[in-house]
Amino acid sequence: MNGRSNDSRGLCYSCPNRHFHFCKNLLNGSSTEFDAHGVKNMSFTAKQYLYHEGDMNHELFVLREGWVMLTRLSEDGERQVFRSVLPGELFGFQVHLQEPSIYSAIALLDSVVCRMPNIIELCATRPELAFSFASAAARDMMLTERYLTHITHYSARRKIAFMVLELYHRLQRRGLNREYAIQFPLKQEDIADMLGLTVIHVNRTLHALKDDGLLEIHKRELTILNYRALCILVGC
Repeated sequence: MNGRSNDSRGLCYSCPNRHFHFCKNLLNGSSTEFDAHGVKNMSFTAKQYLYHEGDMNHELFVLREGWVMLTRLSEDGERQVFRSVLPGELFGFQVHLQEPSIYSAIALLDSVVCRMPNIIELCATRPELAFSFASAAARDMMLTERYLTHITHYSARRKIAFMVLELYHRLQRRGLNREYAIQFPLKQEDIADMLGLTVIHVNRTLHALKDDGLLEIHKRELTILNYRALCILVGC
């Protein structure tokens, strides 16, 4: 990891993510249990790797701002995109913390991450934090299962519509939308590797969805043109 690091100076208490999930539970505890000054903010530029699959990374991170994509390589060397990390979300946590990272993390936008200190020790004295980890893992698993269902059973049109709505709703909950528009740094090859499609199929489907007045992507911004129709397509 080679991002720029600065002491947070207690910025946790002014962070826009302090009301979300893990951060909320972390800050609700006694100041003697958690030192917000120990949190390190690390900045990464777009296209910069935070760490690579196989690196010895034993730290936990919360994305403060930006967009991070998690990827791994299959046994035959094909890249798999399996998660977009959005502000306020955890990453870096895995089953065996002392083993090499099971995925790579790359910033798609200029991003700031918070490196959390002494997490294992904190969980030992504050069981509600361990429950927060379990809750976060359960949410990630449920989201992964929903993606797998769409990848396995549905058309490219419905897959992309589901992905668009899923990302839109997560960003909307954080106030990171502009009505029906969101930042969208994913490239067509990223979408393809996330949804099990070819880049050509993604390109054709995106054009069809635009022609049908459902959505459009322009200059790294995605706009939902017909929210109701998109929901009907996904079946939500």
